[in-house]
Amino acid sequence: MKVAAYIPIKLNNTRTPGKNIKKLSDGTPLCELMFRTLSQVKNIDEKYCFCSDEKIQEYMVPGIEFLARKKELDSNETKCHEIIRAFVDIIDPDVVVLTHVTSPFLSVDTISDCVSKVISGEYDSAFTVARMQEFLWKDGKPLNFDPAASPRSQDLPVIYRETNGVFVFTREVFEKTNRRVGMNAYMCELPFMETLDVNYPEDFEIVDALYSKGLHKI
Repeated sequence: MKVAAYIPIKLNNTRTPGKNIKKLSDGTPLCELMFRTLSQVKNIDEKYCFCSDEKIQEYMVPGIEFLARKKELDSNETKCHEIIRAFVDIIDPDVVVLTHVTSPFLSVDTISDCVSKVISGEYDSAFTVARMQEFLWKDGKPLNFDPAASPRSQDLPVIYRETNGVFVFTREVFEKTNRRVGMNAYMCELPFMETLDVNYPEDFEIVDALYSKGLHKI
């Protein structure tokens, strides 16, 4: 069984230009954090940075290989399954591990746990989630509570939000469903720090502040 991981990266981000290689306060580029983490996961056979620009190799660490992808996949209209398809067609893995630079505090243990759950055969896929237990509204109406008899927040129903941390799935699942989450998926609940995702400039500032003080290690 071949387990292959990839980090999809493009250098022409729209919402936060250059975010993947933007430097944290100590000079470390954001992408290096995930490169370091992924390089330490032992139950993955092959680990790639999937990018159209060879410049990204300046930021890579030992244990991560550069894998070129077509520039057409850098378009804002590109769908996730199109990038997965391109990777699968090149590498031909049995199990795919997809993670992102924008989840800089995701841990080695989290990735390894998700991989283990899939390669054991117990689950056909695994993905990371953030727990939500809050008062939610939709279209001006309460979604998960009665305002006339509001419960304690800890008594609200638990809802899970999918994160961009890591997705692990068999090639068979992807071929049959065109999805990265199968019908028998393991949901890995993350601690708060690992749920942080860098999409906008203010997200980067928050991550940098936590990183510079070493709080991401707590």
